[in-house]
Amino acid sequence: MINERHGRKVITTLFFIVLADMLGFGLIIPLLPYYVKQFGASDLMIGFLSMVYPLGQIFAAPLIGRLSDKVGRKKALLLSVGGTFLSLLTLGFARSIFVIFLSRLIDGLTGGNITIAQSYIGDLTDEKNRAKSLGLIGAAFGLGFILGPAFGGFLSRWGFSVPAFFAAGLSFINLLNIILFLPDSKPAEDSKKVPFTFNELRKTISTPHLGALLFVKFFYSLGFTMFESSFALFAMRKLNFPLSTTSYVLAYVGLVLVFTQGFLVGKITRRYSENDTVKALVFVASLLLMLYSLSPNLITLLLILAPLSVSSALIGTSLTSLVTKSVERDKLGGTLGIFNSTDSLMRIIAPLLGASVIQYLGPEFLGIFEGSLVLFAGLIFYFVFVPRYSYFSSRKTVEIV
Repeated sequence: MINERHGRKVITTLFFIVLADMLGFGLIIPLLPYYVKQFGASDLMIGFLSMVYPLGQIFAAPLIGRLSDKVGRKKALLLSVGGTFLSLLTLGFARSIFVIFLSRLIDGLTGGNITIAQSYIGDLTDEKNRAKSLGLIGAAFGLGFILGPAFGGFLSRWGFSVPAFFAAGLSFINLLNIILFLPDSKPAEDSKKVPFTFNELRKTISTPHLGALLFVKFFYSLGFTMFESSFALFAMRKLNFPLSTTSYVLAYVGLVLVFTQGFLVGKITRRYSENDTVKALVFVASLLLMLYSLSPNLITLLLILAPLSVSSALIGTSLTSLVTKSVERDKLGGTLGIFNSTDSLMRIIAPLLGASVIQYLGPEFLGIFEGSLVLFAGLIFYFVFVPRYSYFSSRKTVEIV
């Protein structure tokens, strides 16, 4: 374990690496439909393009995370950021739909920055301070998503390739940052004895407590990803919001999330365990999800979204922290990769599911559907994961003693 002062410096460096990475990501994503439209892409083609990156991440995140277990976090992070840099250069020089698809595939198959950053946190922090540090990484993630689209819209005035090259520049700065300022986090001694296979990852998450936590993550992520991906359609259909109002509401949600992850997570988890935090808030979040889609106006919606965003940030960070405490260090990267790949899978499933609920049941049923998924996740957490995790923790304590 690196000493505390050095550890804080590394976490600060990771914060800026993730911020720059997500700023570049946020620059590109809103502009991709306009970019490919220049080359005659259909609406269906744009839909397929949005699936390429998360599809790559489903397979790549566990593998890159496991690679970081084997060779060290720094080398794996250089590979991941290098892939992002190459993909953005490819996008900037793209003159056909095929090359744009190729650029997104490269990024998806090499993108593991968040998984590796979280693994670094697992290496550098004790269990008491882990959630706070994970919250800072989450805050960098959210801040990049808030600022990125604004920068992208501004830079696109000089052409859609300009934001891609600017984002590539950010990735290049990240590469220098990693090489010059980020110390290597050596893998645990036993990591080289563990096979680098999907079967090994499957065995790890098949342990009773991790298997239960993965199911919690699946249903929780599906509920909240539906909220994120379908909110604009909900706001248009239910409340007749123009695009500007919807954008302001989403920015408001993003700011609450960043504030919670960057400031409140550390204070809350200092007083309450991750277990207690999730147990207290997951049912509150479920109820708030059910209520937001019944909002009759903007003011009511904003009043509901504030505590919903706070709950979401605290639960999400607590679940990630629980993953880091539920597995040996030599398997941490691969396990976090599997849990993060769940989010990528949800980014494919959730938009279709959310749009179907709005079209066939009505927008007021969207939150009820989302809240029910989170409620189910809470029941699994409370009645399945908590008893199994308590047994795992007690055994770990006995082994240490």
